[in-house]
Amino acid sequence: MNVVRLLLWIGLASVIVAAPAHAQAPAGQPADDITPTAEESQSPWGWLKMPTVTMPKITMPKMPADPLAPIKSSAKKVSDGGKKAWEGTKELFRGGKAEEPAARVANANTGESPSFWDRLTGKEEPKAAEGPATVTEWMKQPRVGEE
Repeated sequence: MNVVRLLLWIGLASVIVAAPAHAQAPAGQPADDITPTAEESQSPWGWLKMPTVTMPKITMPKMPADPLAPIKSSAKKVSDGGKKAWEGTKELFRGGKAEEPAARVANANTGESPSFWDRLTGKEEPKAAEGPATVTEWMKQPRVGEE
């Protein structure tokens, strides 16, 4: 199919190039949108005025140095507003006092009670083994019939 199209285009191009110029505008009439000028009438399609096509010039917009700058500045504004609101809230609950309260340090219990997370999830302390832990201890147990 492509070979047929190629041969058709070659034949059409050869007809256009080899055809004699016989369609010219009358000498007394000026050229207008329908009637071509003398130069245009040299081709076999001289009776049809072809439009002039030009490509528009396309320019890319200038990109900022940091494309994420607007997002960063908006995030900074939100962060600053949050900080101001937090400071205002602290001041409101302190009654206008600016000093910070003394820092509290929690006492760490070392094995006395389970952690908060263990108490929250219901995890119990590991139970002590009731039976023998090794094979040797198991072998030293009294036998069933030896009492």
